[in-house]
Amino acid sequence: MTIRPGEAAPLTFDHARGRVEVQAAWTTTEVLSTVETMLSGWEAKLPAARGARIVIKPNLNNDLVALTGNCADLRVLAALIEALQRRGYTNLTVADGSNVGVERRNISSFKRLRIDALAEKYGVATVDLNRDEGRRIPLHAGAEPLVANTVLDADFLISVPKVKTHVEAGLSCAMKNWVGICVGQDKRHMHQDLGRNIFALSEVVQPDLILVDGLVGMEGNGPGDGDPFRFGYLVMADDPFLNDLVVARLVGLPVAAVPYLQHARDAGVLDDDLAARVNAEVPLLRQIQRAPARSRLAELSESPSLLWLKKAVRPIVAQPAVAELAYKAKIIQDVYSLEDDSLRLVARDAEACGDCRRCEDFCPTGLKVEEIGVKLEIPDCVQCLYCWWVCPKQALTLSGEPAAMERQIARYKGVIEDI
Repeated sequence: MTIRPGEAAPLTFDHARGRVEVQAAWTTTEVLSTVETMLSGWEAKLPAARGARIVIKPNLNNDLVALTGNCADLRVLAALIEALQRRGYTNLTVADGSNVGVERRNISSFKRLRIDALAEKYGVATVDLNRDEGRRIPLHAGAEPLVANTVLDADFLISVPKVKTHVEAGLSCAMKNWVGICVGQDKRHMHQDLGRNIFALSEVVQPDLILVDGLVGMEGNGPGDGDPFRFGYLVMADDPFLNDLVVARLVGLPVAAVPYLQHARDAGVLDDDLAARVNAEVPLLRQIQRAPARSRLAELSESPSLLWLKKAVRPIVAQPAVAELAYKAKIIQDVYSLEDDSLRLVARDAEACGDCRRCEDFCPTGLKVEEIGVKLEIPDCVQCLYCWWVCPKQALTLSGEPAAMERQIARYKGVIEDI
């Protein structure tokens, strides 16, 4: 039997490997309170020095707004930053390297996802790991990616993954999130044997703490073209292997459906007794729709042996009409625009709102409904447009051009309004 969003009681799963804590949250107020409560239970894990270099590594896979389930929700990042700053930590950096398609096109996910504006509000640094210096880490099948120095030199690492399906990895959570610490096109090294290399990288470089954003997840054709679903949970853990085993159970994915967990089991990091215990003690919160099998053309397009051909035909594939055909043929998930959106919230029609307060529930900076559409600049508003995305009343007015946002508006706006 599955459990409706937010219905399950708080859960703590303890093991020799570490601890996993699961709590319900949905609105901004709930997220702030839950993150604070969770972090209070992990105080002993945090650095003693308040000037320690803390790197927060969210999942910023591409430029899809977080409410699609693709990338880390600004509400979770804001709550985490606030909780750390209340404890006196002063050296915080938000860092990630988006996927190779984003990097190759020189697209800034930090700008498009309003991460840069959130960082400005809180006075924290940002680092695009795709532009960072790195050191080579030998893995499997000849893979030796550059791993970003910002991550390797940190005093304390916090991973903030999403809960979403992945057509190659089965599940994208804490371990898959770590692909983003590889510099730029070196992420392609991981695909020489993706499941095994995800496992290997997670063994070599481990986060000190994990905060899983399970507010809105993505199912089906993830990570870039799936369907958002309301999950309504946050997960905190100190071991990526145990975390992902528990999260897989929460969404009904067996170890056999997640290649990197299979490799962890085969290596003895996880075992069948632990998996059986997780299945017995951790509830199934939602049976996720699995990612579909990849088409043969999609598999060929990612083959390392054909990378030379892929590079040769890029000028052709880059043409919008060709990219659209490749998307419809399910060869690719992501179709990118090189033009950043210029959308801004400029007004709210209070009469149209009635008693609806959904915008307030989703505002990362905690604005009340009376302030939304009135307070429009940092630090009050980071122009994330979450309020507009969830508004079912057409009460919010935007100015500017959608550009890169146009495609996702057509694909997701109606879905997000009902989430």
